[in-house]
Amino acid sequence: MSAREQVAQGGPPPSLAGFPTCALTTATELYRAHREDRGPWWFGSDGSGRFDLPEPRGACYAALDAPSALRERVGPVLAAARSVPESLLEDVVVSRLALPADREVADLQSRAAGEHGVTRELETMVPYAVPQAWARALDRAGHQGVRYGPRFTPGDCSAVALFDDAGQHDWPVDAAPVPAPQVPGGPALVRTPRRVDLTVVRPPRTRVPRV
Repeated sequence: MSAREQVAQGGPPPSLAGFPTCALTTATELYRAHREDRGPWWFGSDGSGRFDLPEPRGACYAALDAPSALRERVGPVLAAARSVPESLLEDVVVSRLALPADREVADLQSRAAGEHGVTRELETMVPYAVPQAWARALDRAGHQGVRYGPRFTPGDCSAVALFDDAGQHDWPVDAAPVPAPQVPGGPALVRTPRRVDLTVVRPPRTRVPRV
């Protein structure tokens, strides 16, 4: 394996002073795809998210547009098949959210982030050990989250991981979230066949041998 075929992104430097930031205000529209029976403001700390923080801290993931929020939820399936089964989204909604207060987050999409050792691998690499080390360092440095390029959505788009106490937060929610299959620009869906669409074929009779 050549050097170009190996992951090059390293961990955070000892100091993150002067790291580029961007502002998320109460007027910034955020979008989150989530289960209909669960609130959108969940800050995870189990390590399953790219920028998860260990308890008692956590990270909540959202995007700056609805299609990106939805693609990131079903990304692994979508990347392999270009479409997703309708059943995968039957209990999923996309909420349009607003922060209860302005936040200043680290901006991984800024060119200036490269001066601190950031490459685009940080937004796409697996497993998540290195991105989570960056999240811990940025949280300690006082950043309230990170803006980054979503892994499964090409083009001019952004996602954010917000940092706060782990668990569910009682922040303002969308009174009318959109069912995932109805999100404009969302992934193509493979419709689940209905019984009336199926042709039932009886198995051939088996001959009982004579004794």
